[in-house]
Amino acid sequence: MISILGTGQSGLAVLQLLLQRNPKEEILVVNRSGKSPMILPENVQVIAADVTNRVDVEAIAQKSTLIFSCTDMPYQDWKTFYPATAEALRYALRKTTTKLVFADNLYSYGNTFGIEMKEEMAHVAQTQKGIIRAKVIEKLLYSGEDFNARVAFVKASDFVGPHIHKGLFGTDFLKSIYDGKTIMLFGNIAEPHSFTYLKDFAMAMVNVGTADDTFGQVWHAPNAPALSIDKWVHLFEVIGNKKIKKRIMPKFVLRLAGIFSPFIKELYEMAYQFEQPFVVNHDKYVSRFGNHATFPSEIVKETLDWYNSKNE
Repeated sequence: MISILGTGQSGLAVLQLLLQRNPKEEILVVNRSGKSPMILPENVQVIAADVTNRVDVEAIAQKSTLIFSCTDMPYQDWKTFYPATAEALRYALRKTTTKLVFADNLYSYGNTFGIEMKEEMAHVAQTQKGIIRAKVIEKLLYSGEDFNARVAFVKASDFVGPHIHKGLFGTDFLKSIYDGKTIMLFGNIAEPHSFTYLKDFAMAMVNVGTADDTFGQVWHAPNAPALSIDKWVHLFEVIGNKKIKKRIMPKFVLRLAGIFSPFIKELYEMAYQFEQPFVVNHDKYVSRFGNHATFPSEIVKETLDWYNSKNE
């Protein structure tokens, strides 16, 4: 059986892809409520469990040959959630022979000062959230334990595409452009920035998880060519046939806003991602699985079609 921890955007994308590949795949989906986010076939079971509880996670691992960890929490909860989740997974991996594919981001590398990110880079972040992510990798992949050879990390950049709510080009951005409101941006919007299309990430997770030679490693999901934020906005203008008004917010305003918003307070320390080139290399993945990265224009079209369909 395959298990998926989390029913957020990445967990559901992995689930849908698994069912596309094999509609009869036996899948266990885990979240806190035990409620299904959608109508699912009989071969997909949804249960309630606490992924920070090692007894719960071991019970899941005992049933599973492969676990996709696709958990997501608000920034302000990372400090307690991810260390506990990593410890629960480590306990379960020690007790079983299951494999683990962990959905990750790029924070563990820290500020690379515009240098293209590659999998062999050290996880030497100095930000709070980057340190948290680096410690998860250390505990599950580089701890010198036997189970490390059954673990793979797949890293994504900022998500873009349909079903994205919190991202730079998420539902708040889309609502603003359709309402004719000014969108607020920060950083240097002329610098290239890699974004990850959710469907491409899900395919990378599944490809890595179902191969035999991919574990014990870090992988970067494939991304379309890195465009500047300004060019992404222009694509939304052209394809959406909307004139977009934008304003660049000074960094100190972002810091002040953090006084009133826990999310923005946590976002501030990651601002370096938008102040210089933020480019991801995916050559390792492409050489193994081929390049299935979706073009930016197609991503924007699908995003706008999705947003319009749900607001008709």
